[in-house]
Amino acid sequence: MAVFLSVLNSVMKVYTLIDITETKANKLRNNGKHEIDQQANFNTLFNTISFRFNPEWTESPTVTEMTAKQLKDLGFGSEYKTKQKVWTWEFELDRLVPGPFLVDLMKKDLDLIPIITGLNETININTNVFRTTDPGTTNIVFEASIN
Repeated sequence: MAVFLSVLNSVMKVYTLIDITETKANKLRNNGKHEIDQQANFNTLFNTISFRFNPEWTESPTVTEMTAKQLKDLGFGSEYKTKQKVWTWEFELDRLVPGPFLVDLMKKDLDLIPIITGLNETININTNVFRTTDPGTTNIVFEASIN
């Protein structure tokens, strides 16, 4: 008799106006500074999430352009009134966490975490940090679901 266990995990989708391109570049391979800085932003996001959870992913972040209305609907800051580049990264967590609670944890953990700017982002950034709670300058938002 076979027994099948269904394991439910939380799925997190991150949208950000910060360039988090996963280039896999590093100084040892003598990659260019631009690619190293992009990877550094990805590593910062990944490492901050990893303090609390073990994220697992199969695809690197993607980048698309979104209209001001799309940005507003997702919950980005009110200062972003034109079309912008948005990086999207989806991953699973090692356990099930209720959606609203998970989003709140991500907001708390990532607010004011330093990032590198001047890459491929299209927003003007006055403070080189992820902003999760400022109504005008929120540059990273989260969606949680169950897989």
